Amino acid sequence: MSAIMARRYYTRGLSELKSNELDDACQDLQAAVQLIPSYYEARMAYATALLKLKDPPRAIATLRAGLHYTTSGPGRALLCRALGDALVQGGDFLAAEQAFAESQATSPQDSADLHDRLARLRARTGRFDEAFTELLAAARLSKSS
Repeated sequence: MSAIMARRYYTRGLSELKSNELDDACQDLQAAVQLIPSYYEARMAYATALLKLKDPPRAIATLRAGLHYTTSGPGRALLCRALGDALVQGGDFLAAEQAFAESQATSPQDSADLHDRLARLRARTGRFDEAFTELLAAARLSKSS
């Protein structure tokens, strides 16, 4: 029963997020996460809404809490990527680097998306040579797929 309710909250929250009703989206997505703490899709959407509301600390805390419930697999890799993005927005570049590294270790399949995120992080930290290398890797992966 709680899974059905969580799904309803999640669906409604996504709709509100898309229409930029951020406060309502936060309420519904938070309800979905409270009903099923391991619901990483709802957790990521909730963090996205928080980031749009310019609240990186709460988004970071939400994503870090999700890592406790999602111990392996693609869900953890996606949470780590979202956490890395939130940490970049919050200004914690070292922790973002660690989150992206964990994402890469959790999901060994190479992805253009991850290289793109790493390029943005490295450019923000002034490591431009590494940023261009990551962009080149992303472009090669995008071209081959």
